[in-house]
Amino acid sequence: MVETSHDLTLALNGHETPVALASADQKQATLYEAGELSGVRVVLRGFPAGNRSADVSLAIIVAIDGVSDEPVVRVIPAHDPQRVIREVRYPRPFVLEGRGPGVHHVLPSMQGALLPTDWPGKIDWWWIGLNWTRAIYMPWWGAIRPGDAYMGILETPFDGGLHFSHPPGGPTEVGPKWHPSMGSLSYPRQVRYHLFGSVDHNALVAKYREYARTIGRLKTLETKATEVPEVKLLQGTTVATGYTLYHIQPDSHYYHPDDPAKNHNLRTFEESIRGVERLREIYPTERLVYHLDGWGTRGYDNLHPDYLPPCEEAGGWDGFKKLAEAVDRLGWLFTTHDNYIDYYVDAPTYREYLARVAEDGSVPGKAWWYGGAQTFLCERNALGFVRRNFEEILRRRVPLRATYLDVFSIIEMLECYHPDHPMTREQSLQARAECFEWVRSRGIVLSSEEPTDWSVPYIDFCYWAPVAMADESPDAPTFGIPVPLFNQTYHDCVVTPAPLGKSGAVSEKDAFLYALLYGCPPIVAAPEPKVQSGPGAPVESAARSAHFHRAKILADVHRQTGFEPIEAHDLLNTEGTARVTRFTGGASIEGDFTAGKYRIVGLKGIDDTWQVVPD
Repeated sequence: MVETSHDLTLALNGHETPVALASADQKQATLYEAGELSGVRVVLRGFPAGNRSADVSLAIIVAIDGVSDEPVVRVIPAHDPQRVIREVRYPRPFVLEGRGPGVHHVLPSMQGALLPTDWPGKIDWWWIGLNWTRAIYMPWWGAIRPGDAYMGILETPFDGGLHFSHPPGGPTEVGPKWHPSMGSLSYPRQVRYHLFGSVDHNALVAKYREYARTIGRLKTLETKATEVPEVKLLQGTTVATGYTLYHIQPDSHYYHPDDPAKNHNLRTFEESIRGVERLREIYPTERLVYHLDGWGTRGYDNLHPDYLPPCEEAGGWDGFKKLAEAVDRLGWLFTTHDNYIDYYVDAPTYREYLARVAEDGSVPGKAWWYGGAQTFLCERNALGFVRRNFEEILRRRVPLRATYLDVFSIIEMLECYHPDHPMTREQSLQARAECFEWVRSRGIVLSSEEPTDWSVPYIDFCYWAPVAMADESPDAPTFGIPVPLFNQTYHDCVVTPAPLGKSGAVSEKDAFLYALLYGCPPIVAAPEPKVQSGPGAPVESAARSAHFHRAKILADVHRQTGFEPIEAHDLLNTEGTARVTRFTGGASIEGDFTAGKYRIVGLKGIDDTWQVVPD
């Protein structure tokens, strides 16, 4: 294990003090037997705090699960009367010895990555490394070297995460990090390890998928379609994004003081209807999600949760309903963008006593998004606004077939210290789940932003699930060698659309290959409104035509594989530039990033010879 100067953080005299567990004044070990567990229980008492000893005891149980033959480690705040235990990093990270091919960590960062121990680039870790954020879509990690491997599953995930560091060239450190709950460690935390022989990352994914099944997190799209029948229309779909109004408030980070025209960009509902007609002509398809941004009172990311009535400048309720009906007549899913986290201070029903309160008693806020000054709605207060808004839309007989509740599935679990609505991180997710379940109970297909796996039982599709990048710079390299850990686990549970544009060092052609190999349907931008027909009508550019050509390939493949599990995703060389995905139905997709080619085998009506990615 990695040696470290501290594994414990204590809040003493107004400061957070790092302490090594080995520095405890007293250490007592006893045998531990409990049901399936057999091991030792170690109690550590008293830790140095300046010229005195902190009145704290921590118990650590290290045991073997006799049923599964897996090691289990439990960390318990045995005595903490002043609630000073803030964070524990234990067990310490294992040392992954060796360099070269086949020696890497396995990390569920966004879609997932294999990080070689000697990876030359620096990796920026996201925020504090909390579970169910971009850093950790799924609460597990692992490491592989020739001959053996291990994985760790964080079984108490709500206030858990990973400590991670990787300087250029390594070494990599990764291990459990237990965050405080409402100010202190509060309750026992547990990690379960599984040891493997000679395997690759597919074995780790299969192990976690089975674990997800045993705890009820694996809910398939076929099952979801029995609850909301139109979920079936997601198989082979394309997501087309449209907008109504982008309005930027003067106090927003995005405001353009030198070019006011950029602060108010309107597309009326009638213009969007013409855009839908044009989309049908240039991209004929039976299955499509029409995702509409900025349809509310003052446009995109403004005035939430008071998003009604629909934008009057664009046509109000009448125009909004006509657009929904135009989409519905084509058999497509009319989908609205909505948000019940960002709480705008100029919303008509804004009340600060409904906002989230931080541990220090402050009300966190910012003025970043288009709507300007905001706080954060405590999720325990969100459901009432969800019900109010959706019931009004449905009462007006708008054919709302799907909706996108922004950020709920990806924003970090939040705590609230308001006495009227205190909230732990676990309760934060419970409140979001209640909103999800209420919407689906109305027969509405449900989407959210990025699909961290706590949300898998609730959402039917997401906005996207990107390849992880090493940082946020315009030409950022990938985070190690990308692999679809998330889609290998949940491809048959959540539809994960993929954009086809350049992202960091990932080119448009590479983006297509990742989407194809990851089993994703496409995201396209809805075209500008159709303003005329005949010889003078708008003509799609060659680039735009290639974009739609690639999208059609992805949609056709997803139509036959979209609800199937991914059986394996194999790298055919050490760099990961050649790889193959196999679905349980027998189809396989091979991609060569160097040559810019792909081959699809085993699907009806699709040529099984090598093809060049369309230019």
